Amino acid sequence: MHLQKLSREEIIRKLKEYASEDFEPKSGKLFTIAFEPGIEELKEIIFDAWKMYAEKNMLDFTEFPSAIKLEKDVIDIARSLMNGDKDVVGTYTFGGTESVFLAVKAARDNFLLKKGFTSLPEIVMPVTAHPCYEKAAEYMGLKVKRVRVNTETYRADPDAINEAITENTAMIVGSTPNWPFGTVDPIEELAEIALDKDLWLHVDACVGGFVLPFMRKLGEKIPEFDFKIDGVTSISMDPHKYAYSAIGASIVLFRKSFYKMLSQYANLRWPGYPIVNPAVLSSRSEGPLAATWAVLHYLGEDGYTELARRILNARKKILGGLKELGYKIMGDPTVIIAFTSNEINLFKLCDEMVKKGWVFLAQKGIANIDIPPSVHLTLTPVHENLADDMIKELSECTENLKSIPKSDLEEFIETFGLMMNFLMPTEMDLASISRLLSEIERYMATYGPKLLEALGFEKGLTREMAVVNQMFNSLPPEIAEPLVNYVVIELFRRG
Repeated sequence: MHLQKLSREEIIRKLKEYASEDFEPKSGKLFTIAFEPGIEELKEIIFDAWKMYAEKNMLDFTEFPSAIKLEKDVIDIARSLMNGDKDVVGTYTFGGTESVFLAVKAARDNFLLKKGFTSLPEIVMPVTAHPCYEKAAEYMGLKVKRVRVNTETYRADPDAINEAITENTAMIVGSTPNWPFGTVDPIEELAEIALDKDLWLHVDACVGGFVLPFMRKLGEKIPEFDFKIDGVTSISMDPHKYAYSAIGASIVLFRKSFYKMLSQYANLRWPGYPIVNPAVLSSRSEGPLAATWAVLHYLGEDGYTELARRILNARKKILGGLKELGYKIMGDPTVIIAFTSNEINLFKLCDEMVKKGWVFLAQKGIANIDIPPSVHLTLTPVHENLADDMIKELSECTENLKSIPKSDLEEFIETFGLMMNFLMPTEMDLASISRLLSEIERYMATYGPKLLEALGFEKGLTREMAVVNQMFNSLPPEIAEPLVNYVVIELFRRG
C-alpha cells in the first residue's frame, strides 16, 4: 500500500487536474442530470448550510436533534406540495433510488403481512418506469413485470398494467413524469385499479414533484397525480432535481404512519445502542438535509414559480426548433423533451453535439414494442437564454449527418444484434442465466481487452459513444448488461 502525503496546495492541484475533463454544470450546456437554476447566490446558501451541518450524523438524532427539526420542515413542505393530509408522513433520503427502496420494502412487507410467504411478490409497472425498481427488487427478492406503454402518448397503459396483475402483485407504479420521455402517467386510472384490487400504488414524482405544482400554477394542464387521489399509497420526489438542492436529497411520503413503519429498520437485539434507521443508510451527514432546508426557504413559492416559468420559455423555444428541423417529438413533454428521427443516427448526433460542448442523453429504445431510439433533453431554467444557440448548432450537426452514409461497422453491429436477439430465448430460467454468465465470463477473460479497444475504451473514457450506444441498442439486454458491467469495472479499475 502506498498512501502518499500531499500538501494542501498539491491536493487542490490534483483535484483540479482530475476535474479537467468534466463538463461544467453551471454552463447550461448540459441537458442531462445537471439541474441548474442559474442563480449564483443559491450555491452560496447551499454550501454554507452544508458546511454548517456536515459533521453532524443523522444516525443519532438524539445527539443531533436538529435533524428532526430540519427533516420535519422539509417533509411538511413536500406533503403540502403533494396535497397530503395530516396523516401523511415521510423520510428524507440521499436519492430517488433510496426513496424507492423504502417504498418497495414497505409494499413488500405489506403484501407479506396480507398473503404470507406463499409466493414471490411482484411489481407491475410500465416499461418507462425507472430501473431502480428492478434494482430494489433484486436486492429484496421481488419479481418485476414491465408492460407496454401507449406508443402515441408514451404514457402508461392502464389496461396493460391491469392485465399483468396477479394474486402475487404487491405494487404498481406510475411516473410523473417518466424519465425517458417526460410524460405524465394516468395516475387517476392507475389509482382506480389499485383501489379495486387492494394494491399499493407508488407515484414516482422524483422528477416532477418540485416543479409540476408550480407549472400548474402558471396554467399548464398537468394531470392530477398526488394524495388528492384515493389509491395513491406513496410518492417519491427529489429536491436535488427541481428544488435545486445539492446532490443527495430525496423524499418518500407515505399515506399513513404504519406504511412508514414498514419501511424502517429497527434492531434492539445486540448489546450496543438501539438502532432505528428511517432510511437505508445508517450514518448520514446532516449537510445535504440542511442544504435542502435552506434552498427551499431561500427560493420560496414565488422563486419556484419564476424558475418554472423559465423552463416553460425554454421548452417553447426548443420544441419549436426541433419541429423545424424535422424531428419527431415523443409524447407530451413537461420538463423533459424526447425526440427521434428516421433520417439521422441519433447516437452520432449526440457525439457531434458533444464536440460543440452540448451534452444530450442518448436513449436506446425497445424495438419489439415499437419504441425507437431517441434523444433525451432535461430542461432547466438556465436553458431559457441558451435555447437559441443550442438549436442553431443542432441544425448544423443535423445537416452534416444527413450527408454521411451508414458505415460498415454500423451495418455489422445491427446485423450482429439481430442475430443475437433471434438466438436469445424469450424466457430464461436460472440454469440458462447461469450458463450465459459462465460463457460471458470465459469470453471476457479472452476477448475483453479487444472489446475495450473496439469500443474506444482501451485508454480510458471516450467522448465518442455512438458505437457503444449502437451496440447496446442492438444487443439483447441479457448480453448487453454483463458487457456494460465489464466495461464499467475496467474503466474504474484502470482509472
